[in-house]
Amino acid sequence: MKKIRTEISQRHAIAAAALVALCGSAQAAEWAVSGFIRQELAVKTTDDQNLTTQNGNSTNGVSYANNSLVPGLAVVQPTLTRPAEYKKDADINWFATRVDLNFDGKLTESLKATIKLRGILDETRVVESAYGTRTVGGASTGVGDINSGSSFRQAFGGTAGGPLAYANDRALIDLPAFYIDYNNGPLWLRAGNQQIAWGEALFFRVADQPNGLDLRGHLFGVAAEEYSDTRRSALGLRANYRVNEKMDVDGFVQRFAPTLLPNGETGYNLIQDQFTVNQRPGYEDVKNKWNVGFRLKGEAGGFGYQAFAINRTNPDGVYKWTAAEGAGTLPGTAFAAQPTGVWSAEEWFRGASNSRLNGIEGVATSMNFITAAGDPYGLVGLATVCGAERAVYGDFKIGSKQAASCILDTFFSPQVAGPLRGWLSREYKRETVFGGGINRVFEGEPDSLLDQLIGRFEFSYTPNKHFTNPTLGDYIEKDEYQFAFIMEKYHKFTSAFPATYFVAQWLHKSRSDLFGRYLDGVSNTPGESPSGQSGGFNAVALALQQPSPTLEYRFDFAILTDLKGGWYAQPGVKWKPTKSIQADLYLNAVYSQNKGEYRDFVDGLQHNNEIFARVAYQF
Repeated sequence: MKKIRTEISQRHAIAAAALVALCGSAQAAEWAVSGFIRQELAVKTTDDQNLTTQNGNSTNGVSYANNSLVPGLAVVQPTLTRPAEYKKDADINWFATRVDLNFDGKLTESLKATIKLRGILDETRVVESAYGTRTVGGASTGVGDINSGSSFRQAFGGTAGGPLAYANDRALIDLPAFYIDYNNGPLWLRAGNQQIAWGEALFFRVADQPNGLDLRGHLFGVAAEEYSDTRRSALGLRANYRVNEKMDVDGFVQRFAPTLLPNGETGYNLIQDQFTVNQRPGYEDVKNKWNVGFRLKGEAGGFGYQAFAINRTNPDGVYKWTAAEGAGTLPGTAFAAQPTGVWSAEEWFRGASNSRLNGIEGVATSMNFITAAGDPYGLVGLATVCGAERAVYGDFKIGSKQAASCILDTFFSPQVAGPLRGWLSREYKRETVFGGGINRVFEGEPDSLLDQLIGRFEFSYTPNKHFTNPTLGDYIEKDEYQFAFIMEKYHKFTSAFPATYFVAQWLHKSRSDLFGRYLDGVSNTPGESPSGQSGGFNAVALALQQPSPTLEYRFDFAILTDLKGGWYAQPGVKWKPTKSIQADLYLNAVYSQNKGEYRDFVDGLQHNNEIFARVAYQF
């Protein structure tokens, strides 16, 4: 009991200190209260389904030839078929009600408090029956993952993945901001639950390294809001000291908070739902770790500059095979025989390509994961019959689609094991990120495009960064650098309209794509080993904002391409007819020029083609 009390005390020490200060000053404080209640809806504009879900799996109801070469097996079981009953098309991606309450208090002349209470009720399953846990053929589509189908519940860090939040299957209540600001001359301190936003790039998190993301809500929100609504807050202390008029120093210590991914069987799920990610052990190893960062900002010679260093536990995590647990487990392996697993080699290859994984050598690493003495599953003999390139117990190499298909379909045959659900671990590795940037405000002819144009350059470098291996074997450790060139400006094209804001950007990453997937897994046709992408990842983005003359409307447009055939565009409009009412209407357009070959960053995300609307009452 003493140990439990001590742990609780440590987890909430900063929050408790802030609460005491708030309560102690409540009578003398000046408080302002604001907020909104908002309804959100995202309706699909495509028949493309989420390929990672049970209902959207492209192999549902399709029979594939059994490729096993084990004598007689393919005769007894000539085809393998994932049940057609699993298929259920979705038309709505997101439907939710959200309430935000903001409390801003002036406690003293030097002390201010900020509290933001957020509540979200996900009503998607009320209007869309394709998501959530369903019973198909006597089996639950949520088997193997207790949070499959849950909108917000997490398997670690409490029900909501953090200490200042509560979640159940459909609702989330949290405190994304709960902190005190202290100002005294050149010194500024912020203590409590907070976001730390570094960097200026749109879409690209080059310098925005301190915090992870919370991706459990509407995945593709308003691009102009950047990551303000998805960047995870965490308990910490931040300090800024202004050395002089042209230099200040910024630093923080903050408790680790992992990136939160959408759960399986939800509209925006990102991980193939035939696999269970065992997140708790990895989180338990690092939950009490703290990140630390320092930044120097200043001006010199007409340029602004910054330099930073962050030592952190990477919040995104890395994945590899781990021991399966629960019903149907094949002892000593990463698999459990369950009807929500993979049913055929074809399904395996399609899921691997969609995930930018190596579907051929992923078979080898799953076999090498088995270390029990005596080869209890007869893997050497099976690999030999199937024609594997190397049939050595503990050191298999498959080498071809034919050999991989033979091994997979042998196990997927109901006479051997049947459909198999894979198990993965998620671990969080320590790293140090170095970076910096420069910016300059250009001067030109008055009212010209060059006048007051702001140019920025941001870069970061992470030595020995860990990446998920496309084979799901041992992690890959490589240095990675990334940089972004940014040009932004407000320009008045005509006296009839307010100034137009525009920003143009170029991003380069040396080892991974926009979502952090290792580039060796790109260009990934199902059934083939990925050819990878040389020359790094490059992307170009453009964004515009144009208010109407009365400011009642604001027209937005953003577009992003990876120059490999992947495009994402978002036109939209905000309408504010009164001080209290605001309505937003946006289109998310996702296009892959080489659909099904997984050469670009959006292939597999086509189900995000949607129109989404938000209507809010603000107070």
